[in-house]
Amino acid sequence: MDGFCSTSASSLADNSLPDSTPTLSPRPSPATPASSVASTSQHARKWSGDGVFSTEALEFLSDFSNYLALGCLCSQEFPATEDDDKFDGWRRSANPPACLFATNTLYTHFTKLLAAGWIRSELHRTAKAPLLCTWTLRIYILPFDVGHRFVERQSRKLYLALESLTAELDVSQETWQGNVPATAQKFDPYARQEEGSLFWMFNKLPSPSPSPDTLKDRRYAREALEDLLDPASGIPGLRTKLYPYQRRSAGLMLQRETISNLVLDPRLEKRTAPDGSDFYFNPRELVFLREPRYYEACKGGILAETMGLGKTLICLAVILATKDQPPIVPEICSLPPVRSSVAKLSEMAISAINRKSIPWRVELDRVRYATGDMMESVREKLEMHPAHYQLPVVPVRWNRKTIMPPPKKMILASTTLIVVPRNLCKQWQSEIRKHVDEDILRMLVMEDSKKILPPPDELRTFDVVLFTRGRFELELKDGADDQGRRIGATQLSCQCPYIGATRIRDCHCVRLDDLYDSPLKHLHFKRIIIDEGHFFANTNAAAVSVANRLVCADHRWVVSGTPAKDLLGVEVDMSAAHNLWHTPDTKESRDTVLEQRRHFNKTDDTAGAIKSLGALAANFLKIRPWCASEENEMKAEWDECIYRHEDLRKRTFSGFSTSLRRTLQSMVVKTQPEDVESDIGLPPLSHEVIRLEPSFYDKLTANLFTLVLTANAITSERTDVDYLFHKNSQKARSQLISNLRQSAFFWTGFSEADVQASVKSSNGYLEKKATNCSDSDRILLVETLKCADVILKSKGWRALSRSHEVGLFVEDWPALSADHWAFDKSRNPLLTGVSQLLEAQSHANSQAGLGDPMEGLAGAGVKALAPVWQPRVKTEDEGKAEKPILTKGIPTSSLDGEPLLRRRSGSKAGNSPKKPLQNSKVLKKKEKKRLKRLRIKAKIKAKSGLEHVLDASEESAMSDAPAPDAAIPSLPSNSPLLKSRIVGTTSAKLSYLISQILRYYEGEKILVFYDGDNVAYYIAQMLELLHIKHEIYAKSLPAHLKAEYVVRFNEEPEDRVLLMDVRNAAFGLNLPSASRIYFVNPVCRPNIEAQAIKRAHRIGQTRAVFVETLVLKDTIEDKMLERSRRMTRSEHHDAKALEDDGGIRQIIQSARIMTVYKRERVGAGQMAPLDIPQQVWGRNGWTNFVNMKNVRLDNGGQKRKIEEVDGEKNTHASAPPKEKKAKVRRTLDFVECKAVPIHDSDDEPLANRARRSSQPQPATKPLLHSTAQTVSFAIPSSLSDTSWYRDKVALPQPQFEPLEEADSTSCTPPIQPSVLSSMKEERVQDPGLTAHDIVQDIIRRL
Repeated sequence: MDGFCSTSASSLADNSLPDSTPTLSPRPSPATPASSVASTSQHARKWSGDGVFSTEALEFLSDFSNYLALGCLCSQEFPATEDDDKFDGWRRSANPPACLFATNTLYTHFTKLLAAGWIRSELHRTAKAPLLCTWTLRIYILPFDVGHRFVERQSRKLYLALESLTAELDVSQETWQGNVPATAQKFDPYARQEEGSLFWMFNKLPSPSPSPDTLKDRRYAREALEDLLDPASGIPGLRTKLYPYQRRSAGLMLQRETISNLVLDPRLEKRTAPDGSDFYFNPRELVFLREPRYYEACKGGILAETMGLGKTLICLAVILATKDQPPIVPEICSLPPVRSSVAKLSEMAISAINRKSIPWRVELDRVRYATGDMMESVREKLEMHPAHYQLPVVPVRWNRKTIMPPPKKMILASTTLIVVPRNLCKQWQSEIRKHVDEDILRMLVMEDSKKILPPPDELRTFDVVLFTRGRFELELKDGADDQGRRIGATQLSCQCPYIGATRIRDCHCVRLDDLYDSPLKHLHFKRIIIDEGHFFANTNAAAVSVANRLVCADHRWVVSGTPAKDLLGVEVDMSAAHNLWHTPDTKESRDTVLEQRRHFNKTDDTAGAIKSLGALAANFLKIRPWCASEENEMKAEWDECIYRHEDLRKRTFSGFSTSLRRTLQSMVVKTQPEDVESDIGLPPLSHEVIRLEPSFYDKLTANLFTLVLTANAITSERTDVDYLFHKNSQKARSQLISNLRQSAFFWTGFSEADVQASVKSSNGYLEKKATNCSDSDRILLVETLKCADVILKSKGWRALSRSHEVGLFVEDWPALSADHWAFDKSRNPLLTGVSQLLEAQSHANSQAGLGDPMEGLAGAGVKALAPVWQPRVKTEDEGKAEKPILTKGIPTSSLDGEPLLRRRSGSKAGNSPKKPLQNSKVLKKKEKKRLKRLRIKAKIKAKSGLEHVLDASEESAMSDAPAPDAAIPSLPSNSPLLKSRIVGTTSAKLSYLISQILRYYEGEKILVFYDGDNVAYYIAQMLELLHIKHEIYAKSLPAHLKAEYVVRFNEEPEDRVLLMDVRNAAFGLNLPSASRIYFVNPVCRPNIEAQAIKRAHRIGQTRAVFVETLVLKDTIEDKMLERSRRMTRSEHHDAKALEDDGGIRQIIQSARIMTVYKRERVGAGQMAPLDIPQQVWGRNGWTNFVNMKNVRLDNGGQKRKIEEVDGEKNTHASAPPKEKKAKVRRTLDFVECKAVPIHDSDDEPLANRARRSSQPQPATKPLLHSTAQTVSFAIPSSLSDTSWYRDKVALPQPQFEPLEEADSTSCTPPIQPSVLSSMKEERVQDPGLTAHDIVQDIIRRL
């Protein structure tokens, strides 16, 4: 090395380089010695191909002003010579001393770059001592945006040489001045690192701060922005007052839509050269630019306000503020049309208005408000000439069969397209009705897949077109026929077969007339909004293809509080930790959480959320340079530019670059939590974990799973693939743990055969001699097997397992039927299933109007419990298809789970209760009007003295609708049914949850999150039993019902409880009507739990929100919850499934048997008690849960009692109706009654009628005498109950003629009760009797 660095200063005087190293010949200048110019000129060589630098090129490359100061190379102290003393100041050098270069390779790279014209250099000598000196070499680089005519920029070798050289440069200003510092400041060739993780940067974005001053040139947009920002100014049509932060967010959206702003290319960094000048550097491509490169800013973006802060309302405010403001005509299409003749002034004015996109409707409305002039003629002419432009024809490759497309006409439409998930469509409609004045927005809802879009001329008249995502995706069939066939750019000749012997082809080719032409592609829309738009990160989604191929819109917006997976606002993240980590939601606590997640994490920040943001920016938002908008433009690679990669050829992911922050700021609209808090104050949020003592049956279930886990671990000896925690048993392990977590609520998946088979397998293993079972494992397995004996001896467990029912304990069950409803030996309390109790309740309630509602209750119990004690025998085919009892040495049912209760024919679980028929909101308007017409028609007939015979449809409608004056039956006061009470259940969680619901449901609405469909059905059956209105928002529910349930729960006061699958908690639902939230199973995932809580704790919530998570004390789920709370963010991220975490696996593997005490094995010790015992039969509001037409009543619907009067029974109504004008009814001639006043009920017994007829009656209208042989007549209901006759018998319509008024005192004697009872017995014996037979029998007996 000493020899390499021994070049003397005398060689610099000659400025010569070896002939093998080409140099440039700069233009002479006063500062350059003539000898130096001559020396460099003679070495001007070829730089590319066979060409040499021209005179113009040499002149350009010799001018140092065309170069950028890059940095310096410095040498160590070096012995000076006499010639060195002659070297003074800075000199241009083509042959610097070799001691400046650390290696020969670096020296070679320098000479190559110098010869190619990429760099220039200057040399300076600094004396350090009498015999020592240092050398400093300045390096200048030619910017990549100049000199393209003279310098080759495609050489890969030169880029490698430049990479090597820049890594050695010192860029400090002190060194540039020739003063070598002790420590060099190296040039950083990589992207500048941005401090923080994605979560940190997302939550540190500045709050919106729009200003009307930025829109000085846009009058209408500026006025709209002023209306948005001015609290005293209301937005026309918006009835809801916006919060200040909502105004600012809406204002920023409008500002971004309006301003044609330019932003720096996110790939570039602005850097300062050593001489103080600025330049722009692309670190990933190693490109130096003198001037910046700009792209048009995104005119849309992501509205990422936190869940519950009113994103829907903000969007509606923007739509209303820009109502009737059309989109902008593209500049290339905005030229005035060329006319063959001079047009009228009105035509030219209309053309100018349309080309300039002037909102003429706004101006005409202002004139109308100011002067009252409607200007109808002007409005009509503008309507007749909608704004449009012609897109130039795209050139195609010509051949003989090329189809030349006509010019495409695009119509401007001030319409906003909104695409929402199907389950949110009803919610959007509800929000629009709630916040927007009626008839302000003309809206088209495209929810039905069979509904077609109107033509473009009609579609453009709507202000809002609300699409469901599924319906929006159907527009992808544009350009295809019904069979999905399309026409290519080149049409092929028809090759269809001929018809018979003719030369006529049976053509089935695609025809233009058969192709679907989507109206969307003919309109230029104002904007498109995608609610829950994080799904649009999927580049292969059909909705994304429709949006990109068919929709032309000025502005594209994504609305989502979680714009990417796991990318939440810190305040939402805090709600998951609230009270669990004892951390209040304050600015200090948020800063603490942010600080914990501040630093870049290579695992969290290189996948998932960051990739989704890149996909949104490139594929939907169309942000340049991430999306190439021009044909020859190369788009930027997201992963290449947003990270700092400390290698130009590899991706090292060393951190984020400044590019990410600038990109986020340009496309995200989000308000800081402290700014929101200064504007509003959400009600307080309380979150508490409730640890419950497990019931007897909870312990049995936990012990069964412990038996499964223990037996599997020991019998498999924890080695082979049969071991559940073997690496190849992941699927079985996941299924078992999922069932284990759900079993903490209740579980009936195990059968007696499962337990017996598991015990047999374990005992067989213990009997083997050649095993590797340790003594501790043997003792553990023996103790575990003892619990199986307790389980198999429990009659109640066997009954619940066979019926797959959750058990209820009922106190004071009627003794006569108790044996037929009990699941075990206990009678007080009595254990039965919830489905069985529902049947018993329905049976007795349907007979509430009879003398003995308990009649037949025992028989109903025998029928209800038949499947429990007499299981159905399986057919041969079912036996063959049945799975083996054991899989991997454990019960197969522990992996498959419980059978779905919704598929059971006898259970009503899974269905919400039937809406009360009396509820006017349930009956549709048309149906109510129809029933009203029928009643009016019946009254008219009654007044005229005619019997109205209903047809089948009318009778059905009248029977389903309750009579307005019908009495509500109730149980007799001395009925034993009124003493029965539900005192507990077999599930500790169910008992606690039901007690809480009963305590709060009348005053507050309740939201219950569950995990597992059967859990929902158990809760729903219990709510149905207690007559509490509820809905089940299941994951499998059709989307249109999901939307309907959300709207109904928020708006209908009758709906008190909503059961929701926790997996649906992150889909943009708005449920501020709920103030009580219960998690029946711990979620153990903070982000999912936080999003679930935000469904209710959001804007619109007026109550304090109370959240409770139910956990069984000292069980596996209790320990899993504690572990999940201690897990870090990265641990949660790494564990795709909860059991992937090592701590969770250890908890499951170390599970032990729970102690079951003797007092818990019998009677009340088995149950988890309710706080307040609940009545079973005759509960308030029970009529709302049954069909009243099936309820059996005595005496035509009036409650009656029997009393002894003068030694004779007298039947009268306990609640006599109001006195009404007496009516008359025609009777049969054989009764010999001329006039009998009619009671309120048409089914009044003849005996009562005869008794009343003996008293003086008021005058009645003349009777009508029938001239026909057959008439319509009524059969007395006292002959039997309403189940064996029709109260009206329709015979051919008679013709009547008026007679004189009949004598009301004449009446036939009453029918004796003995006759009636014998007729009833005969009717029961012979069900084939017709109405005519009954009438003939009456005649014979009389």
